Amino acid sequence: LDGDIVSCFSMTEPQAGADPGEFSCTARLDGDEWVIEGEKWFASHADMAEFLIVMCITNPEVAVHAGSTTIIVPRNAPGLEIIRNTAVGPKDEIGSGVHGYLRFNACRVPRANALGEVGGGFKVAQSRLGGGRIHHAMRTVGMLNKAMEMMCERAVSRVTKRERLADKQMVQERIADSYTQITQFRLHVLYAAWLMDQDKGYTHRVRREISAIKAAMPGVLKDVVYRALHLHGSLGMSNEMPLMDMWQDVPEMGIVDGRTE
Repeated sequence: LDGDIVSCFSMTEPQAGADPGEFSCTARLDGDEWVIEGEKWFASHADMAEFLIVMCITNPEVAVHAGSTTIIVPRNAPGLEIIRNTAVGPKDEIGSGVHGYLRFNACRVPRANALGEVGGGFKVAQSRLGGGRIHHAMRTVGMLNKAMEMMCERAVSRVTKRERLADKQMVQERIADSYTQITQFRLHVLYAAWLMDQDKGYTHRVRREISAIKAAMPGVLKDVVYRALHLHGSLGMSNEMPLMDMWQDVPEMGIVDGRTE
């Protein structure tokens, strides 16, 4: 579709974060329409998407696993308001960014816009989050390899105290530790992807491995990126290098698509 952003998944709420047990955005049936009330935020690219997929509480009398429904909401639906956009990190001014803070003011959409079964929204959300988490892990492998390459290039090109960094035992140890961590993490990500192929979906054992790599991801990224940044000294902290952008990804990868806890 020529690069346009087609859809946006809206799950997180301001007062609840990503804990669906605390969600308060509701949808009730009124004839042949859903009436949605509540707020969502960190709905990435909501103002650019053709439609939103919104997780709503449709039966508050039961647990969220059975009482939530995902509903397709067109971007121009009456009652859908974007209060403001939020950016991740300090780089942009307040009000900029691409993560929408949304309010649904008796927003009406057709009954047929329920995605999947009514009451099956949690299952839909977990399928999306499972894919998102392994996607972040794969991108992290790429960042780790880039940081490792930069670390090695720096080690063989930088001379201090009349000796290359590569000839110093402490630097050798840091590079060896980074290689070991990256290899272990990469193989775990590949194992999780292989299990997805074998089971053709997000089975219990697939979700277990995705959870494991999600939890390990920010720790590995923090260790390797910091070593690379440190070896580059002041250059590493500057915008001449991508390392500070990678460093900002460390806490982000621990929170995005669900906290590591």
